[in-house]
Amino acid sequence: MTPRSVTGFVTTADGAPLQGVMVMGLDLNYAETDADGRFELIRPEMAVFCWLTGFRPTTRLLSRDSEALNIVMEPVAAAPSRAAGAGR
Repeated sequence: MTPRSVTGFVTTADGAPLQGVMVMGLDLNYAETDADGRFELIRPEMAVFCWLTGFRPTTRLLSRDSEALNIVMEPVAAAPSRAAGAGR
């Protein structure tokens, strides 16, 4: 059995809140984090998936006693730029 709802915060590694993170349950219900990085997701099922442009997608499995999550998202490293004409 999984929790009826889960609340939590999504932040960067240094603790800065992330606003606008899509927090989605397995049945595709979702919530979005507010300016404080807080979310509440109803009926999350067994896992939550977090997505925000510029950050690595993150998944958390839930136990039956999961009620509060603190999720840390890591930024995606920028791809190295190629100089014009490089590789010719």
